[in-house]
Amino acid sequence: MPLMEDRHRVLNEAGRILLEKFGGSFLNCVQKSEKSAQKLMHLVVENFPSYRDVTEFEVLAHLGALKYSDELLQKLHRGEMLSYGDKQEVEIRGCSLWCVELIRDCLLELIEKQSEKPHGEINSVLLDYYLWDYARDHRDDMKGIPFHRTRCIYY
Repeated sequence: MPLMEDRHRVLNEAGRILLEKFGGSFLNCVQKSEKSAQKLMHLVVENFPSYRDVTEFEVLAHLGALKYSDELLQKLHRGEMLSYGDKQEVEIRGCSLWCVELIRDCLLELIEKQSEKPHGEINSVLLDYYLWDYARDHRDDMKGIPFHRTRCIYY
């Protein structure tokens, strides 16, 4: 398993924090969230440092679509590892998130124009999971599109 020492550190850290702040049970953390997913997210991020997957980068919003530079595309085709937090790794993740938001906005716009509304909700998290599964299930069709390789505890 990659990054075994880091994963072990994260588990020990989480256990220590659960004991010190939440009486040894994550259920207590959930109960403190008062049935609010947003409050739970804030409790986790504030109390468990290893869940703060945050990196700063320049402005990404203006990009509008995911397109790799020739240099980055060559690195990806060669299968080079990108370091976590490296400018190119952050740009790929940031642009990917932005693209999911744009796709979601387009889908919501299309739904709004339909007379019959679908059941359920379209949100960025579900769309991201769908796109991830789609890429995995259609890997043979996407042979020419490389993916980035980064070792970290966040994904």
